[in-house]
Amino acid sequence: MDYKQKRLIATAETLKAYTDTDKPGPWVIAYSGGKDSTVALDIVIRSLMQLKTYKPDALTRDVYLTTANTNLDFVTDPLKQSELAKIKRLVSEQGLPVKIVEVAAPIEKSFMYLTVGRGYPLPKSRMNRWCTERLKIEPSQKEHKAIAPALTVTGVRMSESAARQENIKNRQVSEFFSDTEFMPIVNFTLDDVWSYLVREGMAWGDAEQLGQLYKEATGECGLRQRKAGADEKTDDPCGARTGCIICPVVKIDKSSQEFAKHNPWLQPYVGLRNLMIDMYKDPRNKAGRKRDGTVLEYGKGTFTVKARMQLYEAVRQAERENEELARMHGVEPQKLIYSQELDDLIQRQWEEDLRECPWVEDAAEVGRFYETKIKGIREGYQLVWNVYHDMPETAGQI
Repeated sequence: MDYKQKRLIATAETLKAYTDTDKPGPWVIAYSGGKDSTVALDIVIRSLMQLKTYKPDALTRDVYLTTANTNLDFVTDPLKQSELAKIKRLVSEQGLPVKIVEVAAPIEKSFMYLTVGRGYPLPKSRMNRWCTERLKIEPSQKEHKAIAPALTVTGVRMSESAARQENIKNRQVSEFFSDTEFMPIVNFTLDDVWSYLVREGMAWGDAEQLGQLYKEATGECGLRQRKAGADEKTDDPCGARTGCIICPVVKIDKSSQEFAKHNPWLQPYVGLRNLMIDMYKDPRNKAGRKRDGTVLEYGKGTFTVKARMQLYEAVRQAERENEELARMHGVEPQKLIYSQELDDLIQRQWEEDLRECPWVEDAAEVGRFYETKIKGIREGYQLVWNVYHDMPETAGQI
């Protein structure tokens, strides 16, 4: 079955569900600006346009397009904002019941405040992405709760990965639906998504810029005809990750590196990402205690205030370099510490920590050896050589 047949089936399912009077209430569409959410959104909007033409009295259900702004997604966000402006014009001209809602986490849950201000550890893996939870999921869920949708439309696909397939199957009550979710492109492959974008574009414009974004983020992919029947792989460049410019979860952030080659004003943030990871690996930057004073092992615990101040200066330096390069290339600079309010909040947090929990000011001194827990043994400890003990002050500095 090619993408055209899948598109027709997805459209039919959309029209059937939208006009189902037994399940009243608004819909929510989760839109990130990436390829999958773009195709899912386009199918819904084209379906509404069909109803407008052939059965306008059926356009009784509001559709909320929600999107989360993290203030870190310097790759996708500029394009997403441009696309949202086009979508607003289209739904206004067509008189479609689509409302655009942008959400963001409160400043107290921003990435820069939690890491540079409070000393949170960097998210390390896909299983521990507290940043995604706080910056995207929580504000989106809060908005969705207020809207109380009958269904949430998502761009998830079975072929994304084995884990995604298993997750979808566990939720499905029928091919395209869970109890609360409608998945119009659930059976699309990566080839189908790009074929759709290449040949159909979107109701609000072509997909050339979106394709260019993926091409710049990978050095390979773009709007091109891909070989029919090719198996999808998790490392396929056409399915590459785009997102937060300083994402610490991926070991080597190839997409940001490639994107910075075409957009050199982002290069300082690629370097900053690597510096942040190195700083968090250095045991001298950990207080050896939790914020409540609980004693932990050497090299564990809250990021010290001293290290946070050092990281703050690195962030500011990266911002200055970004601004200089952006001006040279005629684009707007993009800041990580994006407001004076955020800056003040970070520095007030340092002052509070130094006053209320001074044990996080700096790491405790250790000699040539320190104790560390033996993996797999509940109460076993071993002595480890402190490689930093006899180093000159200038050695190993970050």
